[in-house]
Amino acid sequence: MAKTESVTVADELKNLQQKALEQSDRFLLSVMQGHKSLPSDARRKALKELSLFRYLSPFWRALSTAQKSAWASAAAFSDLNSWQLFISDGAARLRNDLALPVAPSNLWQVRAGQILIESPASEILLKQDHPLTYYVSQKIVGRSWKSELVLLTETFSFPLDLEIRYKSDLVVEGATQRARYYAKVWTSYQGEDIYTDYSIDFSPSVGWTLASLTIPRPRGIIVGYTLYLDIYGYRGTLLFDNIRATHGGTNWALDPRCDKIEKTFTKAFAIVPPFWVPESLPSGSQFYSSYPPALA
Repeated sequence: MAKTESVTVADELKNLQQKALEQSDRFLLSVMQGHKSLPSDARRKALKELSLFRYLSPFWRALSTAQKSAWASAAAFSDLNSWQLFISDGAARLRNDLALPVAPSNLWQVRAGQILIESPASEILLKQDHPLTYYVSQKIVGRSWKSELVLLTETFSFPLDLEIRYKSDLVVEGATQRARYYAKVWTSYQGEDIYTDYSIDFSPSVGWTLASLTIPRPRGIIVGYTLYLDIYGYRGTLLFDNIRATHGGTNWALDPRCDKIEKTFTKAFAIVPPFWVPESLPSGSQFYSSYPPALA
């Protein structure tokens, strides 16, 4: 077996290499090997007949033009097309033994972040830092099963638009209550560090709703900002999705679709910050992604 430290592939041969070869974890004892053989025609036909696409496509074809337009409108919030969202939602419904199809929502799509606070806890505080530069894990185009490290430079501009869609079922516990999504903006003015909070307050009991806030440019030099999800003096459940922290025409919120809000990165990707870092997570408090209809 040949042992190499690196392999350089000419640009014109990269597509051929990706089709012919597959590579294991390139950071730890990486192995390059030929792609596994393709299944026979009979096996491919059987797999196609059992595929999720084949199962759901009759439901899709039965939808009216107006119904398909509704799926297209909802899919825009997740940067998907209508068929992709329909498949994703259908797969989640099948996994949870739910009826389908059901009209989509413009307030949540497929997965949502869930915060659960039970006794003895009565609080949770999650943060998401946004310094000038930080690493993210990004899928490699054409090889969706692989990711790469990308160093982002978040050039700050204003206004900063905060937006969140949420559903709450919280019960008061204690004398002081607080439930909000907010940004702590760090500025420097005349040699002094200034931290200012800009908050979207949550209603403790409400169905899916949209809340937003526009933050104008503060005085001084912008150093960075941190996003927080803060619940204090409550027990119960909060669901949220389509989270936004938009400036310069880009939404900089990490995991805005709430696909896996509890995710942490390991091995060579440990340099990537978690989507949400718990600053206060007492026993009884949890946060994770879930499929909202499955909670009923």
